[in-house]
Amino acid sequence: MDQAVHLGAVFGLAAAVFLGASTQRISGMGFAMVSSPFIVMALGPYHGIMVVNLLGAFSSLLIFLQVFRQVEYKKVALLLIPAVLMTFPGAWVASWMDGPWLSIGIAIMVILALGSSFLIRNLPAAQSNGLAIGAGAVSGFMSVTAGVSGPAIAGYAVASRWPQSKFAISVQLYFLVVSSSSIIAKGGIPDLSLAQWIACVGALILGILLGNFLAPKIPPKFSRAFVVFVAFTGAISLLINGILNLN
Repeated sequence: MDQAVHLGAVFGLAAAVFLGASTQRISGMGFAMVSSPFIVMALGPYHGIMVVNLLGAFSSLLIFLQVFRQVEYKKVALLLIPAVLMTFPGAWVASWMDGPWLSIGIAIMVILALGSSFLIRNLPAAQSNGLAIGAGAVSGFMSVTAGVSGPAIAGYAVASRWPQSKFAISVQLYFLVVSSSSIIAKGGIPDLSLAQWIACVGALILGILLGNFLAPKIPPKFSRAFVVFVAFTGAISLLINGILNLN
C-alpha cells in the first residue's frame, strides 16, 4: 500500500511538471503557476518552492538554448537587475513571515497589478523604464517567497504591449536567472529521491517537446490570453491557499 502511494505521488509530481513545462514553452510562462500547487502540497512549502525554482530554471534553460538568438536582451536586463536584487530580501522575509499571510499579501498585489495593467496600457507610463524596474522587483520578490515570478511580468507585458511572440522567447532568460537567484538566496538544493528526480526531469523534457510541437500552431492572441488567464489563476489559487491555511 505504501509503495502504491509512493508511486502515485511520483506520477502526480511528474504530471504537474509535464503540464508546467508544456505551458511554459507554448506561452512563455506558467511553469511555476501550473506545477507549484501540487509540488508544494506533495513536498511542503519550503522544499516545494525550491523544487519549483530549480525545475523552472532548468525548463527555461532548455527553451532558451533553442531561441537565444531572438532574445531582446536590453529589455530583459531592465527587468532582471531589480528582480535579482529583490530575491535576497525576499528570502529574508520568507524565513520569518507567516506563510499564509505572505501568500495572501502577494496574491492581492498580483491581482491588483494584473488588473491595473489593462488600465494603464494606453498611458505613456506603460512604456517607461520605471514600470519595467518595478515589475522586475515585484517578480523577483515573489519568486523566492511564493515560487511564482510570472504574474508581475505578465502584467508588464500587457501594459507595455510587448508582442507575445517576442515576450515568450525573451522571458526565458529572465526566468532562468531569477529562478537560479532564488535557489542561491535560499542556499540549498531540494532533497528528492532518485525516482522523483528521474520522473521530474523526464516529464520536463517531454513537456517541452510537446510545447515545441504546439507553439507554432497557436495564434499569438490566444497565447497572450492564456498567459493572463494563467497569471490570474495562479494569483487566485495563492490567495485561496493562504486563506485556507490561516490559523
